[in-house]
Amino acid sequence: MPTLSIGNLSAGGTGKTPLLLHAIDWLQRHDAQVGVLSRGYGGDEGRILEERHPAATLIENPNRREGLATLQAQGGAEVLLLDDGFQHLRIQRDLDVVLLDATRPFGRCFPAGFFRERPRALRRAHAIVLSRTELVAPSKVEAIWQEVDQLRAGCRALPRLEGGMVARDLRRLHDGAIESVEVLAERPVRLASGIGNPASFRALVEAQGAIVEADERKGDHHAWSAADCTAWSDDRWVVVTEKDGVKIRPFTPEQVWELRADWRFHRGENDWQEILNRFYLPVRAARIEPLWSAHDPEGRVVE
Repeated sequence: MPTLSIGNLSAGGTGKTPLLLHAIDWLQRHDAQVGVLSRGYGGDEGRILEERHPAATLIENPNRREGLATLQAQGGAEVLLLDDGFQHLRIQRDLDVVLLDATRPFGRCFPAGFFRERPRALRRAHAIVLSRTELVAPSKVEAIWQEVDQLRAGCRALPRLEGGMVARDLRRLHDGAIESVEVLAERPVRLASGIGNPASFRALVEAQGAIVEADERKGDHHAWSAADCTAWSDDRWVVVTEKDGVKIRPFTPEQVWELRADWRFHRGENDWQEILNRFYLPVRAARIEPLWSAHDPEGRVVE
């Protein structure tokens, strides 16, 4: 089964989930039966995936090999996406995609910092995607790519893939009502997030014209409780991320909205589609082979 890993060097906050959903969308639009392996930590990514792509088979298990066995036992999946799998080398993959956050591409490793691996690990990547490039100057983007080129000296050249999040809409948590992001223009709001890069969430909200009067930041994958929401007692809108929204819904006040966002490529979208096309090609070929073997050279069906 062709396997694609989407991961990062850091402990999170690179935009991995939106890119994963983007890849699932492309594969499903090209008729692929998609399986996804996730560690399931925090539960937020899995719930979003189930809502957006219910036809995909999701297996959540911290033990990736056990998760893979479960997926194979269920059958049906033609391609496998390994969520946050760059460091999980026990599962063979055909394509290793690594995201770098342009606002903080490199840093110290654990325990002094929040990076899992040193930058030199990029030498084993098959594709590198620079995320949140809309939040930094073009000169910084170029400097990051130059550093990546130096780290990968002697390795195969890779296309420059750049992208970030674009606001999709707002969904009120208690009843599912949908509003255009245009309603945020000049609206005073309170932000609440428990993600790896809360500054990027604030930047996305402010890009819609909202006036951020409060910014409540919890740890990544924060387990929201009713007690956390007691301070949200006024009429001011509270805007949360989609990851946080799936946890807050059971006890949400009426004025809480989740900002749903999608991945968008700023550079290299055609290269990305070609990468996915090559990844998916063996599945297409396997579908065609039985059809050819069932006919003789003159096109007559073989009984």
